[in-house]
Amino acid sequence: MRITTLLLASIVTGLFCLSTASAADNAVISDVGFNGGDGSYKRAVDSGVTFVISADPPNTFRDNKTNSFDGADVRIFREIAKRLGLTKVTWDIVPFDAMIPTLLAGRADVIADNLHETAARLRVVAFTSPAYWYGSGIAVQRGNPAKIHDWADFAGRAVGTLRGSINHQLLDQRHDLKELKLYTSSENEFADLIAGRIDVAMEDDIKIGQFLRQHPNAPLEMVNDYKPLPQEYGYARYALRKGDVDLNNAISRALDEIRADGTMAVIIAQFGYSDRNLWYFPVKH
Repeated sequence: MRITTLLLASIVTGLFCLSTASAADNAVISDVGFNGGDGSYKRAVDSGVTFVISADPPNTFRDNKTNSFDGADVRIFREIAKRLGLTKVTWDIVPFDAMIPTLLAGRADVIADNLHETAARLRVVAFTSPAYWYGSGIAVQRGNPAKIHDWADFAGRAVGTLRGSINHQLLDQRHDLKELKLYTSSENEFADLIAGRIDVAMEDDIKIGQFLRQHPNAPLEMVNDYKPLPQEYGYARYALRKGDVDLNNAISRALDEIRADGTMAVIIAQFGYSDRNLWYFPVKH
C-alpha cells in the first residue's frame, strides 16, 4: 500500500510539473503551421498586421496620459501577437460602427475589439473562437426616478446605446420608444444620462460597473434586477475577413491556449471581469 501511494504521488507530481512546464513553454507557439493555403498568417508575419479597435472601455481605449492603446482586448491581442510571432503590429482606432467597414475595405486585418457573433455579422465577416463572456446591463439616474427595471419598461422612454452594437440592433426593432439615441462612446452616453437627455443607457454591464467605480459620485446607478434577453449576452469574439482562414486559425489557437493556461483570467481580472466571465451560462428569467 505504501509503495502504491508513493508511486501515485510521484505520478501526480510528475504530471503537475509537466503541465507547469508546458504552460511556460507555450508562451510562444512554435513549430506549428498555420498555412492552410490562403497565406494570410504568413503575410501577417512577413508584412505585418493591423488591429482595429474603437473607444470601448474597459475593453479597448486610448490612454489619455500615455497616448497608447490599452484595455482587456488590447492586452489579449498583445499576448496573441507574442505567441504567434507577429512582430510588425499596427493599431488603429475608429468609431465602433466603422470597424467592420474598415476591415472589409482592407485598412485593417483583425477587429481586436470584442464582438458578439450574430447572423447579420456572420454574413460579412468570420469570427474567432471565444475569448470571454459578458452581457448587457442598464443604467439610470440615481434613485431610478422613471422606475425602469426591465425591457418592457423602455416603452415611451429615451434610450441610449452604442452605435453598431448588439443592443443597437435589438433596440432598432422596437417602435414604442420615445427616442433611440446612438453614441460612438459610452462616456458620451453616460454623460447624456446624467444630464437627463436620455432616461436609460443600455450597455455592457462591465462598462457600467467600471464607470461607477471610476466616478463614484456620478448621479447614476446600475439596475441590479435587470435580466438581459437571451440575445443580449454570450461570448466575446473577434472578427476577420472570411478569406483569411489561416490567420483566423492561428488567432483562435492562441486564444484557446490563453484561456487554458490561465492567462486570460489574469488579463480580464485587471479590468473588472472575474472567472465567471470565462464560461458562458444562461441567464434565467
